[in-house]
Amino acid sequence: MKITIKDIAAAVGVSPATVSLVLNNRPSRIAEETKERIKKTAEELGYKPNSAAVLLKTQRSYTLGLLIPEICNDYYGKYAKGMEDACQAKGWSTFFCTTNNNPEKERQYIETLHAKNVDGLSIVTTPSNQSGLFSGNRDLILSYGIPMVQMDMTDYHKPANAVISDHFKGGYMATRHLLSLGHTRIAFITGPQFLEGSSSRLRGCQQAMSDAGIPWNPSLVFEGNYSYESGYAAIDSLISQKFTAVFAFNDLMAYGVYNSLEKYNLHIPDDVSVVGYDDNFTSAIINPPLTTVYQPIYEMGKTAAEILIHAAEQPDTEPVVKEFDLQLIVRKSTRDIR
Repeated sequence: MKITIKDIAAAVGVSPATVSLVLNNRPSRIAEETKERIKKTAEELGYKPNSAAVLLKTQRSYTLGLLIPEICNDYYGKYAKGMEDACQAKGWSTFFCTTNNNPEKERQYIETLHAKNVDGLSIVTTPSNQSGLFSGNRDLILSYGIPMVQMDMTDYHKPANAVISDHFKGGYMATRHLLSLGHTRIAFITGPQFLEGSSSRLRGCQQAMSDAGIPWNPSLVFEGNYSYESGYAAIDSLISQKFTAVFAFNDLMAYGVYNSLEKYNLHIPDDVSVVGYDDNFTSAIINPPLTTVYQPIYEMGKTAAEILIHAAEQPDTEPVVKEFDLQLIVRKSTRDIR
């Protein structure tokens, strides 16, 4: 049975009008003791305010939306969990929408979330090659007046909030690690190069090679799409290049590398060293455990939600870009060949 203001009033012994004044935080001369009794009784009875009524009075829904390419990938799941936990801590709710890398589906979700009066929306960078359409969807979000946080991209043509990692540093660290172990023929399996995170990683790799005095070899670069399948296919494409190490720009592609190398009877790390990126849960338990660049994805999702909640409460807030540091996690998939 749904608990109403009248039920609370009857339990406390006051009028429904008094309960309404207290629960809506309206100015009154009601004694503090009575206010506490009303709030405690409302909590004990499990009172939930009508969401439509709250929206009508405040013009806010206390909900945030998240658009992600897929939910099964641990990378996106961590981000979603961070947003959800931050929202719950503030008494807010979240809507999660999976676009499957389809810009039209993403646009439909934006329109749906707008109709549901979300107070903010986070959009995660996608490996789709239809980047222009996705940029148009970001325009649509802002045209609706919805605060937006982009995940892992700052190249949008309008000022917007963003949570990003220092991917140049990540690419540099991973490459320097392999160089320090004596590897000079390193295969690089990138993400789509129109994505800011992927192109920044590649620049970091190039800088590390340059600092070591090793010429850059484009024939050792394969542009993937962050999927397991593209990591697997990359080895087929690069196998003739006689590399001794592979740096895959995410862990999913690294898993594809693992299985593809096995097909060629090449063992990790005895024959080929492998480095991934993200530090997914599986990376610590596969055989051998994967050396990878850790991204604080959960913290990024949490921060995105906090930025959006603040923007909803303070509409005149200037857009912010929050950059997160990265860490190289060295496990058993790389070895010294010097």
